[in-house]
This record gives sequence, C-alpha cells and structure tokens, in this order.
Amino acid sequence: MSNGRERLYENTGPWEKDVPEDLIPAIKHLRKSFEDAHWGCGQTTQVFCYSLLHNETVDDPAKEYLNYLMHMKARVGPAATQRFHESIKLNTPSAIFKGFYDLYLEGMSVQALAIFKKLTEIGLANESRLTQPHLEWAEAHTRHLIRSKNHVVKIWVRDVCDRHVYDPNEDPEEQIFWKKWQAPMFPVMKPSLYQTYEAARVWDRKDAESSLQLLEHFTEHYVLHLEVKLRRAAGDAALALAKQPRRDETSASGNGSRVERPATTSTRGNGYAPNSARREAPETRHRDQVRELAKSISPNGEEPPKHVRRLVLAEDCQDGILQRGAAPKPSAKK
Repeated sequence: MSNGRERLYENTGPWEKDVPEDLIPAIKHLRKSFEDAHWGCGQTTQVFCYSLLHNETVDDPAKEYLNYLMHMKARVGPAATQRFHESIKLNTPSAIFKGFYDLYLEGMSVQALAIFKKLTEIGLANESRLTQPHLEWAEAHTRHLIRSKNHVVKIWVRDVCDRHVYDPNEDPEEQIFWKKWQAPMFPVMKPSLYQTYEAARVWDRKDAESSLQLLEHFTEHYVLHLEVKLRRAAGDAALALAKQPRRDETSASGNGSRVERPATTSTRGNGYAPNSARREAPETRHRDQVRELAKSISPNGEEPPKHVRRLVLAEDCQDGILQRGAAPKPSAKK
C-alpha cells in the first residue's frame, strides 16, 4: 500500500488530543454507538450474504438477524432499500455481494451522520474551549471515527466469501490476519466492480497479493463513501449556519440595544465559508473616496483646491463626531 493511499484512510493520532477532559465520556459513548452499529450492520449483512452465496440456511431461530435487517432497511430509507432489492433480484454472486456490501455501507453512513449531528451540538455548546470552530471539530471527530473501523471491512469481505477453517498447525499470525487468503473472482466482476461477469469463473481464485489489494480497495471505498456523505452534511450545516442571524448579545448598558457577535465558523480545510466579516460602512467608503480624490488631484503634496479641502475637512469632522458617539449637530444659521 502506497503512503498516499495510507494517508487517505488511516488516522494519524488519538482522538482525545483536542477534547476537553469533561467531554471525553460523551465522545466515548458516541464512539461505542458506532462500534455497535458496525457489529449489527456488519454481522447481519455478512450472515445473509454468506448464506445466499453458499446456498445455506441462516441459523436464526429467534429471528434476530432478520429483525435487524428490517431495521436497517427502515433506517437507510426507501431509495437505498430499492437498490438493495434490485441487486439481490439479479441473483448472481457479484450482484448479491454488491447488494449486501452497499447496504452495510449505507447503514454505517446513517449512523456516522447521526453522530456528526450530536458532535456538532456538543461542539457548539463548548466552542469557546475548542481549538477549532465547532463544525470543523465535529467533522474531524466523525472522520476519525469512520477511519478507526476500516479494518472491519476487510474482515467482512473475507467472511462473506469464505470461512477460515481453524488449523492448529497454522502460524498464529496467519490464524489472526489470514494473509494467505485468496479471493474468488466474483467481487471484481460486474456489477460489483469492473470485470465482465463470467458465471464459469466466479469461484476461480486470485493470488494472495492481488487479494490483499482487493481488500484495500473495498476498505478505501468504505472510507470514501462515508466521508463524502460527511463532507456534504458538514457543508449543509455550514450553509444553514450562514443563513441564521448572527447571535446577538444584550448590551451591558441594559437599554435593550443589541451588539452583534460575528459567527465563529471558519474556512479551514473543508471548503465551507460562511461570511463572518462585517461589510464596510457606506460612510467609511465615501470618506476614503474623498481622500483619494484629494491625493489624485494633488499627487505631489501641494495644497489641493479649496472645494476639495472643504470636502475633506467636512468628512474629517463628521468622522470625529461619529467616533465620539455624538449625533452630528446641524450648523447654526448665520
């Protein structure tokens, strides 16, 4: 695996590094919910996918897997469920594999976005104690969460294709990581991937090195699929924030006047940029234009014409009055 691909879906540090200590239990709870969803979605889709690929009956007397599958369909929504059904109806190993793999990823996408929403709320409530704006903070933690479980996808792909038979004489590392596993051909055939579907070759085997590359592909696809949805949700959240009136604070004077407080969302790293800068006041622009006019008329420093001097003086006086907070007084009639 190249360094570029490793950086694409590997975490570079612990998630606790930028979390206030009193928020760690809440973040741990959210991370645990993501792990639970991976177990539920992964195990359910793996059991049913394996049974269809190998023509075996699912051992589910209490209908726990079946109930969870129905729960997954409800959570991912009608569009994703329809795509799943269409894949299963094709009744080829590659289509069955794709149907359950996609359903697995859709289930995890729903959970990741639900966690992102909760992290956004936590970040907003504690933004003054964070090292970055709350939307960026929530997106970064959700992205870390997604990448922390990428190894589970490799296990899922192997387990829907084959069962690793225990061999007491096998090397302990091989028992755990199954590096010599050889993938069947159907995961790379259409509609799963790019190769032409050939029914006679679906159970032909790739070599071990190509099989590891295939596992990396599905792992990378898992990360990209979830992170694209996360990036879109973060952008939508930033857009919604930008449309809201800026949060106001009541003036300390108690007279009911309002003082604007600029929004804290920044543009670092994510491509969303609510406009938190206050626009320059029209009178400021006018005053600057007058002074520029005087400079342009007298570029060498000589005294400008009387009507220009009078205009600059009037603007300076007005500026001084406004800065002192007093309303400009009308000049007395002569």
